[in-house]
Amino acid sequence: MKKIFFCLLSLTLAVNSFALTSKEEDALVREFLWHEFVLLPKDKRPKIGVTLSAGGLRGFSHIGSMEVLMESGLPVDYMTGTSMGCIVGALFTAGVSQERMHNLASDMPLSALSSDLTLVGAIKYIFNDKLFSSQKFQDFIDNEVGGVYYENLTIPFACVSADIKTGEKVVFDSGPVARGVRASMNLPGIFAPVEYRQRYLVDGGVVDYMPVDIVREMGADWVLAIFALPDYSRNVPSTIMGYVLRTADLRGAYLTTNSEKDANFVIAARVGDIGAMDVKETLKAVDIGAKATIKDLAAMQENLLLFSIDYVFK
Repeated sequence: MKKIFFCLLSLTLAVNSFALTSKEEDALVREFLWHEFVLLPKDKRPKIGVTLSAGGLRGFSHIGSMEVLMESGLPVDYMTGTSMGCIVGALFTAGVSQERMHNLASDMPLSALSSDLTLVGAIKYIFNDKLFSSQKFQDFIDNEVGGVYYENLTIPFACVSADIKTGEKVVFDSGPVARGVRASMNLPGIFAPVEYRQRYLVDGGVVDYMPVDIVREMGADWVLAIFALPDYSRNVPSTIMGYVLRTADLRGAYLTTNSEKDANFVIAARVGDIGAMDVKETLKAVDIGAKATIKDLAAMQENLLLFSIDYVFK
């Protein structure tokens, strides 16, 4: 656009009249261009998609990442997520406040996941091979998002689950949001499969840990992938559930390799050895996500601005 070009030329001439370092000059120009970019109409810029990885409760890091991105003004046109990424994505696109999401991160009891997470339920799980029900979690999410349907979200959103019978990827983008979220975080070997339309659904991380492909299919031209990246080397699981979760994490790490290649930019929130079900470390995960995003924000903005040149000046 001519307006941006002449403004940029004026800014460049002004910058050159001051004794600034090249790094300071770059930052000043980038900030100006970013400010102009976020004000562009949707049809004058690329459509932007954000996808959030799985990762258990360590995926609360996505809350910190999204908070920083929203403060930066990043326009989001489409979102996808798997498992914990699906939970955060659903809350975000349903308009749940950052304050409420922080409250959930600081006080998210495991009992909210299932009514079977009791001593009796644990005994049945161990001795009778009776998996936990995740119906309570669906009710919990339904209450948080106000019973909203995918079709009514302000930002188009989809989440991924897996059919344990066929191994197929199942995408939820219509109907009640809470039902899709429940299916997407339904850890196999811990929660009983969700029966839906003759399918038996489990955690989407089994087939698509970070669904870059889905957000592209929705229409995104430029995709930001946010990965809650754990460090598997620091400890060895010591419980049955620990081994189930570790197996899912390792499978997820393998799947994420291709997803990272297909994204335009990846922010990796290095959550270290925070456990997938460690309720005491969720606020730490939020902080890690925020710091990782702040660290990569300038590089992300430059990547998107360069990608957008053909759209802005066409």
